[in-house]
Amino acid sequence: MAAHSKPRSMVTMLFALFLFLQATTAISHASGHKHPAHRSQEGHVEESRNILEGRANNIAIVGVVGSNTVLSPRLEIRDLQKNADQWNLYLLGMERFKAKDKTDSLSYYQVAGIHGRPYVTWNNFPTPLLNVAGFCPHACVLFGTWHRPYLAIYEQALYQSVLEVIDTFPAAQQSRWKEAARTLRIPYWDWAKAPPSGQTNVPAAIRDQTVTVTKPSGQVTIANPLYSYTWGTSLPAEMGGGPYGNSPTTLRRPVSNPTRSNNNEMNTKMNALRISLRDRVYGLFMSGASWGAASTSAIGVRLSSTNSVDSFESVHDVIHNTAGGESGGHMYYLDYSSFDPIFWLHHTNIDRLLAMYQVTTPNTYMANGNIPRNMAQWNKGEPKNSNTPLKPFTKDSAGNYFTSNDVKNTAVFGYTYPETAGSPTANSIKAAVNSLYGPSSSSKKRSTPTGQYEGRPFKEGDYNTVLSIVANKMAIAGSYTVHCFIGDVNHGNSTSTATATVAAPASTGTSSAYTNSTGDSTGDYTESPNYVGSYGIFGGSQKGDEVMTEGCIPLTTALQGKEATGELKSLKPDDVESYLAKNLYYKVIGPGGVEINVSNMTDFHVYAKSCKITPPASPDDLPTLGDYVKIPAATHGKPGGAPFVYVPKPVDIYQPTPPTNEEPSTTLGTSYPTGTMVFPGPEQEQGYCVSQQTIEYVDESGKFLYSEKS
Repeated sequence: MAAHSKPRSMVTMLFALFLFLQATTAISHASGHKHPAHRSQEGHVEESRNILEGRANNIAIVGVVGSNTVLSPRLEIRDLQKNADQWNLYLLGMERFKAKDKTDSLSYYQVAGIHGRPYVTWNNFPTPLLNVAGFCPHACVLFGTWHRPYLAIYEQALYQSVLEVIDTFPAAQQSRWKEAARTLRIPYWDWAKAPPSGQTNVPAAIRDQTVTVTKPSGQVTIANPLYSYTWGTSLPAEMGGGPYGNSPTTLRRPVSNPTRSNNNEMNTKMNALRISLRDRVYGLFMSGASWGAASTSAIGVRLSSTNSVDSFESVHDVIHNTAGGESGGHMYYLDYSSFDPIFWLHHTNIDRLLAMYQVTTPNTYMANGNIPRNMAQWNKGEPKNSNTPLKPFTKDSAGNYFTSNDVKNTAVFGYTYPETAGSPTANSIKAAVNSLYGPSSSSKKRSTPTGQYEGRPFKEGDYNTVLSIVANKMAIAGSYTVHCFIGDVNHGNSTSTATATVAAPASTGTSSAYTNSTGDSTGDYTESPNYVGSYGIFGGSQKGDEVMTEGCIPLTTALQGKEATGELKSLKPDDVESYLAKNLYYKVIGPGGVEINVSNMTDFHVYAKSCKITPPASPDDLPTLGDYVKIPAATHGKPGGAPFVYVPKPVDIYQPTPPTNEEPSTTLGTSYPTGTMVFPGPEQEQGYCVSQQTIEYVDESGKFLYSEKS
């Protein structure tokens, strides 16, 4: 995202603009290129005509754009609550949005259903689907960019519902509500930032069962639309069954008798996880990795990127696992997760972090890579790049698809974020990252609920140590989570013995605080002061083809705590390696809370590595990292901890053209003598379009100010 340069006095005019005198100039459009090499011109024209006719009347995804709107930031949910009128409209809009008929393309049911189940088409996308699967490209280079127009159509549909709500108010009140709607955008939940004093990681607004709102009739109490989504009295047959006994209502960390969410347990576990999340976000920004490498957990990208030990997608995964829970909540399963309202708050934060990261790495963007598994719109192994059509998201009624290049600037959809609004620079973003997520952030004076060490600023001679995890995303039916400890766990570590977790006391809301029985040796181990954090491998409801990913759990903050108490001599690799060999523990928990013996998994590996840290020179700069060096003794003898070298597989290697002079085969997945998977090049895909985006800025009178190209 390029920084703008404009007079401060013109900021309000620029954002009353609406900017979107957007011109997308097609340089090369290959909508009909998925065809045999010698097809006749007449055949090509006829096929193109049929494609265009079939795509007529598509939904043009524009986000929140209209004559009475301005470019506005999406706010953190707790900040949105401070504006009473906007908060009221957001809740009423969500209520109406979720109540829309399931046959409506802009209903909550249909928009949520794009991501995974019910595995049906949307927005005139060709039927039948290429594969019986959802559209979401997880563990893929398209992860970050595909979800941007997905959030935009969600925001667009919600905004339409908000306008419909305003029409129900008396005419004399509508101007007030329209003014509030003018700058209303969907909020995000910042799960890595220290919550305001007296609050917890998961805002009560997400956990409360009911909420008070103002309707035309006055103040009333309604079911909180952020608490859950209900399909009706039963799950629609096309959903193919669902978690927790086919529950017709989304659940978080569910318990039985009666079936209900345990939001307090979710909140407790998120509290214990926050420092790890903070450190992972900060670690990503100080890594300096390219945007493409930082955005995806795809191991093929990880292998070719120095110091890229984690990804925003990998951080994203553990939120899913923690919110859904091993007991089988909907967020725990890739193909059901988008129906839980928390999904959208979470993904908006991921989009925000990626937008911020774009500013700090201005000369990088999406990496090239292959599709890792069969999807609704693509086959496993197909090569993709920044000009690949982000199916099924169309930018006009003619059915032309967005590409990653089209959505590089969030202003295309009428929104920014607090950190990216105005004229952001790399330094301004780094200063914000230091304030929000640095080890000397606003949380430094506070103790955590579990007594975890909060961290300290980096100094000369410090080292950064991480526990890297390589794992198969689709190894089992469901997700699984690695829980990490440094030091004694009060009920013992369990790296090989199968145990089961114990459900925490249940609560359906926030009326009573969650307390764990500290005298019970089988209690919640995430409340141990030696708990470092967890790493989520976010999978689907069914075991699938191997999809290898890599990410990490940062260990530095916990090691700083051990150094502060004298248990660890220093943060230098030699001292850390021997200390971890004796004191590093982890357990891998799968569906049902059962521990998985990863020694039996050939596609699960754990290793530690360390690098030198150079502290930042100023508050608007970040630490820099040296080269990582493995410290193998740290995991020696532990499950999955044996030394290993990952050998790239055909699906990990971006190979857009055949390695020989042979013509590309029209049969997908043809293997050449090298063993490399070869598909038609990305430019052969129907809808592929090389484009250049220009955004023209005007003032309130329509006078041209300047333009910006992608």
